[in-house]
Amino acid sequence: MQKEIYKENYFGTLMCILVDESRRIMPTFNPTKELHKIQNDMCKAGSWIDNMPIGTIVESVPQESIQKLQADVLPEYRRLAANLIDRCIDDFEAQGGRRVEITEKFERMYKWKQ
Repeated sequence: MQKEIYKENYFGTLMCILVDESRRIMPTFNPTKELHKIQNDMCKAGSWIDNMPIGTIVESVPQESIQKLQADVLPEYRRLAANLIDRCIDDFEAQGGRRVEITEKFERMYKWKQ
């Protein structure tokens, strides 16, 4: 099943999946500093809690103001997720892997380009 990057949330799991799948094809693949930086930037971009007023209690079904905070951070978070996939492909190739092989694998898993 193919997932649409621009409609999903990953909560830090995307990089793990990309690295695991890359290592299935090329066991020597290692994530680079650049991949870790994009992952870190994703986590920062997806953090809506920092924008929440101090003392706010989030209900089981989040209030409308909280839902808006969550929605506001998603575009940048998802843009970085697409960049993470692109960079992973570049790094895979730079480490000796076949670009077409990893691209086909990720295209079966994700739709990340518009």
